[in-house]
Order: sequence, then structure tokens, then C-alpha cells
Amino acid sequence: MDNKNEPTNLDEKVQMNHNEELEDNINSQQENIVIEDDIQKPISKNEKAKELVENSVEIISKVDNEIESIKENVKKDISRFEEIKNNILNSSFVQSQILLNKASYDYEQTDMGEPVYITLDTPKEEIKIKNISTGGFTGFILSLIAMAGTTAGWVYVASKQVGVKIDPNNLKVPDEASINKMLEWIGGGMTGGQGNTLFGMATVGVSSLLVGYGVYKLYVMYREHKNFKIAQEIYEKSNLYAKKQEETKTEIQKIDEHVQQLVPLLENLKVLLDEQNGKLQRIIHVEGELEDSNNYHPTSIEEMQKTDRLMEQIEALMNTPVTTKDGKLNPEAVEALEEAKRVYNYYISKIYS
Repeated sequence: MDNKNEPTNLDEKVQMNHNEELEDNINSQQENIVIEDDIQKPISKNEKAKELVENSVEIISKVDNEIESIKENVKKDISRFEEIKNNILNSSFVQSQILLNKASYDYEQTDMGEPVYITLDTPKEEIKIKNISTGGFTGFILSLIAMAGTTAGWVYVASKQVGVKIDPNNLKVPDEASINKMLEWIGGGMTGGQGNTLFGMATVGVSSLLVGYGVYKLYVMYREHKNFKIAQEIYEKSNLYAKKQEETKTEIQKIDEHVQQLVPLLENLKVLLDEQNGKLQRIIHVEGELEDSNNYHPTSIEEMQKTDRLMEQIEALMNTPVTTKDGKLNPEAVEALEEAKRVYNYYISKIYS
């Protein structure tokens, strides 16, 4: 039996070793993949600058769109507020005034013609987003000028050395013999050796190319540095702008929350005022139109006072500017809202007490 079990155990060991080798290979491959993923090509300053500018545009666009979206919601709420306000003024409020006049009740009248001051103006800074150019074209033009200047420099120096006269006031191409003399000097004569025309041509050409290439690279490097600096400034400005706009957005949201509370509260106060108008109609119908409101029953006078209090609170709520001139939520409007809530809760408590 021992002999029969040995091959089986051996097979299992071989299989286990094979599995371990497979796992090691897989892990090794994964590590290679991770290493390859981590190796990235270096990003040039121009590419970084373009990325910063794109991010700046995205930041400004995003925050501006968010604010415009919030403004649209606030405008809808303001429109609803104006609607309920006009409804109260043209119906319940006017009726209360007529009934109190019939009862000879003296109340303070307020001009309700002016609309509630609500501004949603937000300061906008103009951030100029410049296009990021590599400067390749300008660099190429400058390199051509540098190459021409280098060639002209060789010609000038060589002409002085070999005695070829070049009139600066009458520039023209020298004759072939003069050109050969200058090239021979450049091609070895200037070092004391025997001049070579082809070597002279090569010297002029190569040196001009090297100077042109150097000028091109220097300008492109300068342009990259300048672009990156400009892009950084734009990015910083866009972030500061976004921060300011976030503060503005928060303030607009406060205004919206305030207006959203105004609408249902005014609707509730209108219901109470309509109820008071019904009571006044009953008082006048039963007790008549007296010349002095003090001659009415004390309970009736109390109802007139309640009506006057409601009207006064509605006036304060609708006449207090919701925002200050700089676009922030007016503390007086917040105070008027809280006072109106207290008055409403007081009347409701009296109904069910």
C-alpha cells in the first residue's frame, strides 16, 4: 500500500510547485505592468501651461454657470413673492382698509406702491485667457535672421582680411573670384593653412545653422517659461475669482431661502386677514357704522386692533428691502420675517387656546 501512495503524493507536489511558479509569473507580470504605468513621458512647460489655462477656463465656467442657475431659481421665487404680494394688496388688504374706515378706526396708512428691493447683481472680474503659443513660428523667423546675420558677419570679416571692398551704400554680390577668396580664407586661410572653398562654404553653413538653431531654442525656451508664468497667474486669478463667486453663491442662496419663507408666510397671513375681514363685516353689520370706533363693543374693538396689527406686520414684511445695495441679505428683512412668524404663531395659538 505504501508503494501505491508514493506516486500520488509526488504528483501533488509537482502540481503544487507548478501552481506556485504560475503565481510568481503572474505577480511578476503585474509588477512590470505597474512599473510601465508609472513611467510617464515628461510634460513640457507648454503642455503644463495649456493644462493650467484649460483648468482656469473650466473653473470660471463652472462657477458662473452655478451662479446663473441659482439666480434663475431665485427669480422664480421672487416672481411668486410679487404675485402673492399683489394679490394681498389688491384684495384682502384693500378690503381691510375699507372696513376699518367704515368703523371709523384710525390706523396708520403706508405707501405700498414701491416694489421690495431685491438685487442679484454679482461682481464679475474680466480674466483675460491668453492663447498659449509655442513660439515656434517667431523662433523660426528669428533663427533665419540670426543665420543671415552670421553669414553677413563671415562675409564682412573675410572681405576685410582678403581685401575685397564691399560698399555698404551699394550692396551687391561680389564677383566669383572675390567670393572664392573669402571662402578660402574662411576655409583654412584664417588659421594660416591653405584655404579650401568647400570647407569655407561648410564652415559658413554649419556655423549659421548652429547660431540659428541656438536662437530658435533660446526663444522657444523663453516663450515656454513666459507661457507657464502667465498660465500660473491666470490659474491663481481664476481660483480667487471662484472663491469670491462661491461666497456670492452662498449669499444668493441665503436670499433665496429668505424669499422661500416669505411666500408661504404671506399666504398664511392673508388667510388670517381674510378671517379678520369677515369678523369686521359681521361687526359693522350687527353694530352699524359708528362715527367713533370707541363706541363699539370692547370685543369688536379688540378685533379691529387685531386686524390693524396684522396689516402692520404685512406692511413691514412687504416693504422691507430683502437685500442691501451690495447684494447681501438685509438684516432688517430677516428681523421682519422673524417678527411676522411670531405674530402668526401668536394668532394661531389664540385660535386654538
